Amino acid sequence: MEILLLILLFVIGLVMGSFFNVCIYRIPRKESIVFPPSHCTSCNTKLNWSDMIPVFSYFCLGGRCRYCHERISVRYPLVELLTGSVYLILAVRFGISGTFAVYAVLCSILMIASAIDLEYQIIPNGLVLTGILAGVLLSLTGCSVHWPDALAGMLVGGGTFLIVALLCRWILKKEGMGGGDIKLMAMIGLWIGWRLTGLSILLSIYAGGLMGGVLLLLRVKKRGDAIPYGPFIAIGTFLSILYGNNLIQWYLQTFL
Repeated sequence: MEILLLILLFVIGLVMGSFFNVCIYRIPRKESIVFPPSHCTSCNTKLNWSDMIPVFSYFCLGGRCRYCHERISVRYPLVELLTGSVYLILAVRFGISGTFAVYAVLCSILMIASAIDLEYQIIPNGLVLTGILAGVLLSLTGCSVHWPDALAGMLVGGGTFLIVALLCRWILKKEGMGGGDIKLMAMIGLWIGWRLTGLSILLSIYAGGLMGGVLLLLRVKKRGDAIPYGPFIAIGTFLSILYGNNLIQWYLQTFL
């Protein structure tokens, strides 16, 4: 793949990440993601185009609003860079294809959901419902996995997390899995089918356990503190998309 095309995809990812930041800020507040135009969240001043160049504007302004000089969250350039990087990795892995497009949309939804979960500890129903409707449409039109596999994926993803949640309430008398996580995993199953969904769950557990251990060692979190699980679901799903079929094939050949 030509380097110029990869650079273009990375730039497109930066621009899309800028839009995702709008979604991350406005969706939890139940605000329109279209109107009003982009503005400073502190002083409400309408931003000029030069204030909104992905990543570049943040560093040129020293991470502060040009008008009121309030600090701008570092989330903005991080989301932009992450989106560009994810699009670039998917393009290298799958080429410019329908598979790339499907996974780019899924990963976009997961990035928005993860950032909202980290900041607000919620996964908005509207965002998940949009993903579910898109997943159903893609499976029925043959653009992603076939609909029986999509249905099985939804049942495996949502059903597994629902069982975990019920067992935690029954045995531990506390919430072990949020409703947003259950719905998000069910949505993912519609997009990638039951095999990759099962692997995504397993990888999300590994990622969550590793990060939880690190946070405990660094004393950022204490035992019993809640940690948003959406980002770990996203990590597990992204790894499954990239390497899942190879990992499953290796496991079957090695152990079965």
